[in-house]
Amino acid sequence: MKKLKVLIFIDWFKPGYKAGGPTTSNVNIVDHLSDKFDFYVITSDTDYHATEPYPDVDSDKWLDRGNCHIWYFSKNNLSLSTMRKAVKEACCPVWYVNGIYSRYFSLYPLILAKQIKPDKLIVSARGMLSPHAISVKPFIKRTYLMGLKFLGLYDNAIFHGTNEVECSHIRARIFNSSQCVAIENLPRKLFSPFSPSSKVEKAIRLVSFARISSEKNTLYAIKTLAGCSGKIEYDLFGQINSDEYWKECLLAINSLPANVTVRYKGSINPSMLGEIYKQYDALYLPTTGENFGHAILESFMNSRPVIISDRTPWQNLTAKNIGYDIPLDRQEDFAITIDQLADAPAEKFNEMCLDSYNFAKHICENHEVIAKYQSMFSI
Repeated sequence: MKKLKVLIFIDWFKPGYKAGGPTTSNVNIVDHLSDKFDFYVITSDTDYHATEPYPDVDSDKWLDRGNCHIWYFSKNNLSLSTMRKAVKEACCPVWYVNGIYSRYFSLYPLILAKQIKPDKLIVSARGMLSPHAISVKPFIKRTYLMGLKFLGLYDNAIFHGTNEVECSHIRARIFNSSQCVAIENLPRKLFSPFSPSSKVEKAIRLVSFARISSEKNTLYAIKTLAGCSGKIEYDLFGQINSDEYWKECLLAINSLPANVTVRYKGSINPSMLGEIYKQYDALYLPTTGENFGHAILESFMNSRPVIISDRTPWQNLTAKNIGYDIPLDRQEDFAITIDQLADAPAEKFNEMCLDSYNFAKHICENHEVIAKYQSMFSI
């Protein structure tokens, strides 16, 4: 029996990784469900903030990439007419559009859907309709959304939110009657074995895997470490979003006391995460908000507890012995918590590592989420 064909639109897909969460979410969908659906992906041939196309990728045609087919658009060939050509060649009855504001991979698919009329149109908002997201350039975004509604481009769409809170944001911004399916993001399919920490007393090695940006609260994270008394190492992995913001971060780094070391390590391929996590004790990410937080789940999957803000879906971590979710208005509590972890003996700390690993394993073995995606994509 032939598998149902699903067409995914997304700005960046594998081998790209610098855009973070949305790319990871869609790669995980394909990895988990390619035995049930025939996935076609329309994306760009250049990674987020990159200037050169991916090496060894033929652009502007359908490629068989193992568990899916991918059309990598070159910048010079990306237009509504060329996208229509790619869509018609794929001939998929189900479309899955990622994001809201992308001209090429959010708006163009909606225009084409109005013309081609797929059997099912699903739009994943990816956190872009939250109050925090709308507050950035609000006039432009509200005007854009009004235009989409006026043109009826969302009339036949089903929305995908990662939880009921996001679905409420979607209904508030689109239509109160909008159909929204709440399904959490899928974790990475491959699972690492338990890896104990080699932490030493009176010291802790912290790590962050996130964009260097105000949304991820990098500057706040750095400044907070000034209040720590233990030996603290904090390494940052991720794309620098703004040179001006990074300059502020560097000023904060240079003013830290001698017991605190902060280093920028650049961007890394997600395939390297397992080996890199072995060099650290905990994830430190006091983000201003997360729609899901793949980096947080990845930390648990790699046997590491987390120190995060309370503005993510990952809550009540202390009771589970897998980390701390702390309000951002209690900045001193972050420093106190980090010092407490630095003081923790290795045996006690590795109990947290094991509990973190088992927590992630329970999540990753939840087949109900896969069944929900299967239902969403089915006709």
